[in-house]
Amino acid sequence: MSSTVTSVFTFKVESTFDEWAAIFDSKEATRRHREFNIQPLYRGCSDEDPQKIIVIHQHPEGNIEKFIEANGDWMASHRVDLSTMEKSAWTWTDNTSVQCKAA
Repeated sequence: MSSTVTSVFTFKVESTFDEWAAIFDSKEATRRHREFNIQPLYRGCSDEDPQKIIVIHQHPEGNIEKFIEANGDWMASHRVDLSTMEKSAWTWTDNTSVQCKAA
């Protein structure tokens, strides 16, 4: 059984946050997220560097990697600097006999 993962990504954009957010919030992006059962939870920019973005998603384990593989070129075409992308993944279980594992 696949677990639900909450992923936290930070990366830089070569545009403004508003320009990037308009694409992230578009119907096309929603369609692409739904294809991989990815639910965006939050997106914002750093107070110190408005070109540094944070995005938080929930998704089945492994789906965010599939999304990036399938959509990396599309993301880069919207001025996302993929070389700056950092990811952390978080899981939770209410089953005390199961230890939390790395996603």
